[in-house]
Amino acid sequence: MFGNFNFLEMLLSLPGLLLGFVLHEFAHAKMSDRLGDPTPRSQGRITLDPRAHIDPIGFIVMLVAGFGWAKPVMVSPRYYKHPRRDDILVSVAGPLMNLLIAVVFFVLLKIMDVSGVLINNNSSLLGSLVSLLYITAHINIVLFVLNMIPFPMFDGYHVISNIFNTWKYRFFTLLEQYGMFIFIFLAITGILGRIISPIVNIVEGYLFTLIVR
Repeated sequence: MFGNFNFLEMLLSLPGLLLGFVLHEFAHAKMSDRLGDPTPRSQGRITLDPRAHIDPIGFIVMLVAGFGWAKPVMVSPRYYKHPRRDDILVSVAGPLMNLLIAVVFFVLLKIMDVSGVLINNNSSLLGSLVSLLYITAHINIVLFVLNMIPFPMFDGYHVISNIFNTWKYRFFTLLEQYGMFIFIFLAITGILGRIISPIVNIVEGYLFTLIVR
């Protein structure tokens, strides 16, 4: 995901990015809606229509540069019966959806393997299909790991904010204030990729071994 894609790989990454972004935001919206918050529904986010969730610029940047963004789902925790717990559930719903997508596409790879369709079949079309399934799984594992980072702008930060009341500490206030600039610096310099790549490899390796092998 943070390496150099060729043109074919960029095309094959489109479905994974589209699924990852749309279902991630849909999961946030649906979970908040089920917990009593009318905000996502009133903003038209309880839908699988990509137009409701995709930020065109963020999508293109993700495709080209390896990092990007979708339209964030606006929620109102005041509607929750258990605000801190429910906000955590809403936060993790998106990344867990990405993880589920990865599992589903690894299962599809396994089905192709056990069905024998991959044996002695060297067609370029089949090879592209296998690549599509794997790249989609890989992209969504990246999105899962990235969004679980306990850093401002990511879902993982909402989790630790609710657990540790980070708004009480000046360090976290400053981190939130300058988080966007820090993130852009880490992404452009490649530091972000070096931080999350080992985690991505561990998660991906475990799922691939558990499901496909």
